[in-house]
Amino acid sequence: MNFLYQSSHFFASLLRQHPTPLSEPASAGTKATAAIAIGDSNARNPMLPIARFYAKEMRQVARKSVLRLSPHIKREICKACASPLVPGVSCSTRVKGHKKGRRVVTTCLYCGCQRRLIVDPHKELFVDKDIHGIIH
Repeated sequence: MNFLYQSSHFFASLLRQHPTPLSEPASAGTKATAAIAIGDSNARNPMLPIARFYAKEMRQVARKSVLRLSPHIKREICKACASPLVPGVSCSTRVKGHKKGRRVVTTCLYCGCQRRLIVDPHKELFVDKDIHGIIH
């Protein structure tokens, strides 16, 4: 599964040498034009469908062999379209909220799906705790 993860991120991070400019949507505000504008990320990265394929394969291998993916890996793959989320290439990342309720919002540029993660410096993931003795 490590090979599939690495290859999906490699293909997602590849960019064309001379990217073509994206076309502007005809009328703003409709879902159809927003989907067309978001789907134009293939124009910038023609290898994104291959990256999505490898990410889907990784999920299927994990399901079939009854293994759990690490939360760190799950956060880097879009739930809706299985696109690897590489900031600036296949997703946009921004911080929203105030001090108490800060969230990191990651938006997939391929399908428009958003993922919101709470930013809490005191919270530690289950897999990151030292009591388990698991090295990952």
